[in-house]
This record gives sequence, structure tokens and C-alpha cells, in this order.
Amino acid sequence: MKLINEFKVYAARKAFVALAILVLGGVAGIGYTIVELDRNNHISNVRRDVEQGLYAATEQIQLRFFETVLVAKNVESMLTQSGGIVETQISRLVAEFQRHNPAILAVALAPGLEVTHSFPQVENSKTVGLKYWQIPSQMKSVAKAYRERSSVVDGPVTLVQGGQGYILRYPVFLPNSDLNLDQFWGVISVVLDADSLIGSEQHNFGSKDDYLFNLTELQSSGLIAVTGSELSNYAGEPPVTVEFTMLGSKWRADAMPADGWPKYSPESPYLIAFAAFSMVMLLFGFLAYRRLAKKRAFAHALLAEAVDCIDEGFISFDERERLVLVNKTYLNYHSDIADRIVPGITMEEMLRLSGDHHNVPDVYEQREGWIRHRMNRFRNPGESFLHNVGDDFWLKVTEAKTPHGYTVGIWTDVSVEKRAQQAAEAADREKTEFLNNVSHELRTPLTVIFGRATFIENNEMLPQSKRVRSAMDADQAVSNELSDAIAAHSRFVSEQGSGIADAAKHMIRLVEDLLDWTKVARGTLELDVSSLDADEVARSVVRDLSSNAERKGLELTYSGFGPIDVIADKVRLKQILYNLVNNAVKFTDSGSINLSVRAEAQHIIFDVTDTGRGISEDNLEKVFHRFHQIDGSMVRENGGLGLGLAISERLAQLHGGSLKLKSKLGEGSTFSLLLPVGEVSLAA
Repeated sequence: MKLINEFKVYAARKAFVALAILVLGGVAGIGYTIVELDRNNHISNVRRDVEQGLYAATEQIQLRFFETVLVAKNVESMLTQSGGIVETQISRLVAEFQRHNPAILAVALAPGLEVTHSFPQVENSKTVGLKYWQIPSQMKSVAKAYRERSSVVDGPVTLVQGGQGYILRYPVFLPNSDLNLDQFWGVISVVLDADSLIGSEQHNFGSKDDYLFNLTELQSSGLIAVTGSELSNYAGEPPVTVEFTMLGSKWRADAMPADGWPKYSPESPYLIAFAAFSMVMLLFGFLAYRRLAKKRAFAHALLAEAVDCIDEGFISFDERERLVLVNKTYLNYHSDIADRIVPGITMEEMLRLSGDHHNVPDVYEQREGWIRHRMNRFRNPGESFLHNVGDDFWLKVTEAKTPHGYTVGIWTDVSVEKRAQQAAEAADREKTEFLNNVSHELRTPLTVIFGRATFIENNEMLPQSKRVRSAMDADQAVSNELSDAIAAHSRFVSEQGSGIADAAKHMIRLVEDLLDWTKVARGTLELDVSSLDADEVARSVVRDLSSNAERKGLELTYSGFGPIDVIADKVRLKQILYNLVNNAVKFTDSGSINLSVRAEAQHIIFDVTDTGRGISEDNLEKVFHRFHQIDGSMVRENGGLGLGLAISERLAQLHGGSLKLKSKLGEGSTFSLLLPVGEVSLAA
């Protein structure tokens, strides 16, 4: 056994040495590759820079030659208008163009192909008297311009003024009235300095110390028509080439650094040093890794022991959704697949293992949809959710992402809390059903009581009362005392009937509030919306409730601005306004109440403003709570369940609007109903 262990240690050491050599050799190869790639990248950057400069140079060349054509055309126009050469005008014209285009050296006029004038005259006097037919190298381009009757570029050529340049040959044909045709006059030559033409601050292609540059015209076949540059037969890295069109001809510009393309990147020494340093550090890294691996294994064992002590289920996945760590509690929650929950298994694989358990849909399509939904929630963790893993067994799942992309899940048994919640919900449903049933049972007899109380209130209109009065009027023996007693009795009965009717009406309103609230609580309240005139609705509310305000000595007024269209349920809209106005009457001891309607960009606004007691800032939000009234004495004085404002607020929300309150204690309140302009959602 000892021999086997010694062999294992020996083999491990040899394997480590072999691995180290292999890795170091790989690092060296990678370093060499990086140096070569860096060189190639550096050359690419240099070429890209030259190419960008070359594109800019060709654009400049095209612009300069376009300007030379303008010079020639202007001179031609002067010749046509004057019938001859006007030296002052042409000299002024050339000077103006030279200010914009410094590359222009001269403008030569050659009537009959002999140079008679050259502007500026002083600097270009040597060119006067040249005869193009005596200079074969220039006569070729002159003849081409004559044949094609278009501008021709000649160059590069050695200039009489000195240096290299390019010449634009512009043929001039002047009208001959005697012959009734355009007669060849001669040639206008515009001379451009080569260095100024192709040079710039960034890339001075005209300097042979910096760049090798060649500008050549291409034949229609694509071959070079004019050669002679040192670039034409360059055998190394090829020059940068740009082809372009100028004055109807194809041209090509070639450029490269004068010293050739760089053999190495400026960063190459640093990369080599870095590679050597990396090899040294890698050796230390291998040694450190061996020690770290042992510490890591020990730390992982401690973490696993700590996680197992947690009462909640714990599970962790890496950035590739593979299982890293799981505790015993989690495995106990999933005992049917616990033997297959091992490190390395993915979350999706675990979900598929749960396919026959934990209330997973049996239908394939539904199961796949459930898996996709669960994986989306796993990848984008948010709020905690409940997961049913058995009969009456609920787990609260809380998942979160770590900064390193790991996903951690905590599974807590909340079965007791869930059962308590279900019991509470069941009790609430029973309460709602009870209130609904009681309300329905009370509504019918209360309606009957209200109807009969109305008869009692108006007993003088009953046939029986009319017969009594008729009999009394017919019987002269009836004393005034008896007549007054009967009238007093009628008034008493009427007052009692009025009281009973008011009480029944109040009870009916309470029952209706309970019915409305049960509908709101169950989400069954629906709207019957239509287009309404908000002004008309508000006026009808004021008419209906004016008597209530008058009984308290209050003035109920209305402020409107004419017809305003609103989309709403008429019955529910009036219910909201009734509640707001009645509340204002209830809590206003003196003064006035005003209902107004106005239209804004996005809302139709109903304002109910009173001069009542007002509401403290602490109680502003509480007034919309169900079964709540700020002043308990008001409950005893006016009655009510405290549901009116809560129902009104919900009705406003169902209309897509809202209910707002502004109030100051002792100064009054303003309730504002805001309804949107446009269609209303019918969702409860």
C-alpha cells in the first residue's frame, strides 16, 4: 500500500512537471503569435492611416482640378466676350483663383498652339514663346484635348518654371460667324504644382523623405497609361492604392512610407518582456494553485456543513445554470428525485425530473409552457412566489442573482401560513356572501316600508281621508274643535310617516352601499358607459339635493361653462356626485356648497367645494378608507357606514379616473372627481 501511495505521489509530481512544461511552451508559442499579430495589426493601422490620407489627397486633387477647369472656362468666357486677350482681366482672375488654390502656378494661353501669355506674367515669362508642336511630350496631351474637345490632364511633367507639376489642357473653340461654326482657337493650360497638389498637414505625399507617391492615369482596359514611378515594381508589401475618376478619366494613386512598411511594432519589446514575465508568474501560479486547491476544498466542505444547518431549503447554481450546492432540507422537500439532484445537473434538467411530481401539468404542451415560464423566472428573479409541492404543502421560493452571475434559492415551508391565509380568505368570502344575502333580504321589506310610509306621509291624499273631509264638510253639526283635532291628527300621522320614510330611505341607502361594496370587493361591479353631457348631469344633481341643503340652511349652487361631453356610466356618475354633495351637506354647518364642472386637456373635472369644518392633514388619506369616519359624533348625528367615499373612489377608478381631496381644518374642503377624456375601460 505504501508503495502504491509513493507511486501516486511520484506520478502526480511528474504529471505536474509535464503539465508545467506544456503550459510554458504554450505560453511561449502564444507570446510569439501575439508579437506577430501585433506586428500585422501595426502594419494594418499604418496602411489604414495612409489609405485615409490617400482618400483625402485624391478628393483634394479632384477639387483642385475642378477649380482649374473653372479657371479655364472663365478665361474662355472672357475671350468669347472680348474677342481677344485682355491681360488685366485675366491677370486679376488668375490672382483670385490662386488665393483659393495655391497649387495653381500658371495659366498659359496658346492661340494656334503657341504660348503668347502666361499668368502671372513675371513668374512665368520663360514659358512665353513655347510651341507645343515642338515639344512631343506635351503635344500628345494637347492633341488629345483637341480630338476629344474636352479637358485633359497631363503629368507629372518637369516644368519650365522648375519642379514637377500637372497641366490641365483645355481646348478653346470660338464661334466663327463667317463660317457659322466653332473654330479651334488654341489651348488654355493651367499648371499645378505637384507638391502643393498632393500634400497636406497630416500626410505630405509630396515629400519624398516621408512617402513614395505615384499618380497615374488608367487606360480603358484598367492598365496604367503613365508609369515611371519607383512604386510600379515594388516587390515587398504592396503600396496602398486608391482609384478615382477625374475629368472623365480613371486615375490611380499609390502611396507608401519612404522607408517601407515597418518590420516590427513599437510595442514588440514590451510584449516579449510581458511573455517572459507571464511564464515566470505562471510557474508561481501553478505552485500557488496547488495550495489554493487544498484550501478551497476545505472551505467548500465547511460551507456545505454550514448550509446543511439551515432550516430552510438552500440551492445554488453557477452562471451556466449548473447545480453547485444543495442542502439536506431542500433534498427532503424533493425526496422523490433527491438521488438524482447532484452537482452538475442543470436547472432545466431538474424541472424535467419533476415532470411527474409537484403539481406539474401532465399535458406535454402545458408542461413545456410551465418549464419555459419557470426558467424565465429563474433567469430573471424578482419577487418571491409560492410553489405547491404536494397536498396542502406550500413552499415560498426566493431567488436572487449574485454579482458573479450565480443564482441562489431559498425554499421556506409556509404551509401553516398558507392554510391560515386560505382560512382568512374563506372567512372573507363568507362575510361578503353574508352581507350580500342580508342586503338583498333587507332591501325588499325596506322598500315596502318606504312606500307605505310615503302613503302615510301624504295621508291627506288618500281616498279615506278625502271621504272624512267630505263628510265633515257635509255635516253642519261637526264642531270646529273636532275638525281641528282631525286636521292635527292628520298632520301628526304625516309627520310620523315622513320620519318613517326618511329612516327607510336612509336604511335603503345603507343597504345599497353594502350591495355596491360587495360587488366592488368581489370585482363584479360593471359600468354601462355612454356619451353624456357633464353639465346636464351636474345640474340634475344640484336640483335633486337642493332641498337637503335648504333644510340645514345652506346654499347649494352650480358653476358650469356649458355642455361638456364625457364618457361615463350615468347612474354611477350621479352616485359619486350624490355622495360628494351629501357629504358636504353633512359636514357643513353654515355657508354654501358649490358644484362645478370644467374641461382640461386630459380630464373632465367635477369640483365639490364647501365652507364646512375641513379635514386635518393627518386624516386626508383616511377619508377614503372603508368603514371610516373622522368624527365619531357625526356617525351618531347623521348615521352611515363610512362606505360612501370608498365606493366613490372605486367607481372613479373604474372610469379610469381618480378622486382627489384638498382641505384645511376650519376652512372647508374641495373634492375633485377627474374623469379621462375618451373611452373608459370596463374592467372591474
